[in-house]
Amino acid sequence: MTTTTNQTSALTQIFADVRVQLARYVYCPTFVMGNIGNTLNIFVFAREPLRTSVCSIYFLIISISNLILINISYLTRILPTLDVPDPSRNTLWYCKGRAYISGLFLTLTRHFLCLIAIDRFLITSTSVALRNFSSFKVAKRLVPISCLIWAIFYVHTLIGYENTRGGTSCGRQAGFYSTFTTVCTVSIDAIIPIVVMSVFTLLMIKQIRALRLRREKNVISSKTFTINKRPVMTITGTIEHNDQMGGHNQANNWDAQRQQEKHLTRLSFAQVVLYIMLNLPNAVYVVYMLVATNNKKTADEIAIESFVSSFASILTYVYLTLNFYIYTLSSKTYRKKTKQAIRRYFNIRSIQITCA
Repeated sequence: MTTTTNQTSALTQIFADVRVQLARYVYCPTFVMGNIGNTLNIFVFAREPLRTSVCSIYFLIISISNLILINISYLTRILPTLDVPDPSRNTLWYCKGRAYISGLFLTLTRHFLCLIAIDRFLITSTSVALRNFSSFKVAKRLVPISCLIWAIFYVHTLIGYENTRGGTSCGRQAGFYSTFTTVCTVSIDAIIPIVVMSVFTLLMIKQIRALRLRREKNVISSKTFTINKRPVMTITGTIEHNDQMGGHNQANNWDAQRQQEKHLTRLSFAQVVLYIMLNLPNAVYVVYMLVATNNKKTADEIAIESFVSSFASILTYVYLTLNFYIYTLSSKTYRKKTKQAIRRYFNIRSIQITCA
């Protein structure tokens, strides 16, 4: 019995040490990176010309939500691993408030990620009717309605969360409410977002390939003009002309808009891939716990599950801190817009040096 207890204590201590090292060398740096990155995201997406796109509105809301989550939910999960007291364990209003804010803004982030994937599907569609749904008119209705619905839905956390274990922990009430929140986590926070984003991203890729093939078919083969059987000119054209698009200026505007939408589509794809990579472990763990909830477990298994649960949960918050850096790696246009935003904010002007 003593040997088992010592082994369990050793395993628990190992996991505790690992948590401390992760907090120091992973969580704390990503916390700082997340604040800087999401602040820069807000500067970029709030400026012209990106803010004229429906997709940019959703990216902007996600960045604001991420900042709130990083400084409230993520921070309070880092501090206990560094032996800093967690106020949610013995302060009831803070316990309920953190649960409400975490649930609401995490879901808003996932909700608008799904809307981004759907919007990219609509904007790349060959159907005019579908493309018309990607409009500011639709977005102005979706944004407040979405926020209101989820704000009302998560009121249940203000009722169902409480200080447990004699005031040493903040958690959900046992019984029906615990089952209810688990089902919500599996469906709303895991399965539905991943399925929606994956499906519409794949459809978007399929449509982009179809558009590319369509453009290739529109190219007219080269024609060579001759005088006295000697070639003098070769012309290669396309079926599309500037005249059909309302003139040269309109064509340039259309090309600029198309490049902007292409840039946002690339950001959307990178966002979806990052989301699935860092949120799938938590989704798998939640499903596992739902299936194995009644299984008898040893002390070692409980210690392992506790560590996996903590690590998988933290990954969902690490995801919130990396968006800006994924954007800058995946898009040259975004890097350019970021530099412009920084220069404008700090009033930095380019200085040209010429030699006499």
